[in-house]
Amino acid sequence: MFNSNPCIYLDNSATSRFKPRSVISAVEKELKRSANSGRASHGESLRALLKIEECRDKVRALTGMNEVVFTKSATEALNLAIFGSYHKGEIITSVYEHNSVLRPIEKLKDKGATVVYLETKNDLITPQDLRRRINKNTTLVVLQEMSNVNGNIQDIESLGKLLAEYGIPFIVDCSQSMGHLKTNYKGVTMLASPAHKGLHGVQGTGFLAFSGSVKLSPLIYGGTGTDSDKLTQPETIPEGYEAGTLNTPGIAGLKEGIKYTEKHFNQINKKIKELSLELIEELKKMKNIKLYTNNLNGVIAFNVGDMPSTEVADYLDQKHNICVRAGLHCAPLYHKKLGTLRQGAVRVSFGVNNSRKEVEKVIQALRTLG
Repeated sequence: MFNSNPCIYLDNSATSRFKPRSVISAVEKELKRSANSGRASHGESLRALLKIEECRDKVRALTGMNEVVFTKSATEALNLAIFGSYHKGEIITSVYEHNSVLRPIEKLKDKGATVVYLETKNDLITPQDLRRRINKNTTLVVLQEMSNVNGNIQDIESLGKLLAEYGIPFIVDCSQSMGHLKTNYKGVTMLASPAHKGLHGVQGTGFLAFSGSVKLSPLIYGGTGTDSDKLTQPETIPEGYEAGTLNTPGIAGLKEGIKYTEKHFNQINKKIKELSLELIEELKKMKNIKLYTNNLNGVIAFNVGDMPSTEVADYLDQKHNICVRAGLHCAPLYHKKLGTLRQGAVRVSFGVNNSRKEVEKVIQALRTLG
């Protein structure tokens, strides 16, 4: 039975609980003036189109990419990037990836793809690690920037620089990192992000940003408002990749979320690091805690002895009204490496609205399990 009372929400890696007033206001305004963007010549349709293009410009500035396609999620964006760009050859990825990367890549084995899964002792991939695995058949590399399991960060800038030398397309999953890191994505070919995590937007919105030189096959076919006399999908960007009705309220919210996150970037991430440090230091003192995080990026994974992680999460929820995530976090290969494939892991993930008092309550609750 779920607890209907407001909880101490510590599942921000899944969805940020905090939404700025400007985001909520933007979404509400668009809901009140709903219209299909670019599907008609009347004023409301053009107004909605303008809202979307304003957000597209914000994403361009945020990522440094000149093309932006809006999707319903980072998962859809990654599917578009992976399926849309693969033709043949070997794909390099890692055991640290989310299923939104792993499952599309596994599916490409049906088309003859071979897959290399990188793995290192310290879970960090260096340019040297990557260089050793590149060969003449390597045609695509797909990696995450920040782990949703424990917050580990890959050096995307140095990896991108290496891959640019080889001319190998590089797709980056920025689901956890966007809004938390200031990365130069110059060596990245395509990057995917949702709106509803570090950018403080709403669910049902995401994007794929990429260089204009990228040639993609569409993932979804249908109405675009352009070339409507043809039965073939337009090849123009972004229209050819945005078939169907876009989530204009969500996109309007994303624009405001980006503005808020950029303005308060230092404040947000300073607080997350402080809360992470406090929790990690206390967890280290508990003899029954197995800690899987060694950074201050706001994503902290652990287990309590041999208890199933789901039992710990249920206990925190039902007895202390604390909301955390448990299980495999859609990253089975990483859990296999960590030795937690059966047990899973408890994950605490912080947002800007969390407080030291909430951290203290988590610590107190965990001590009752000891």
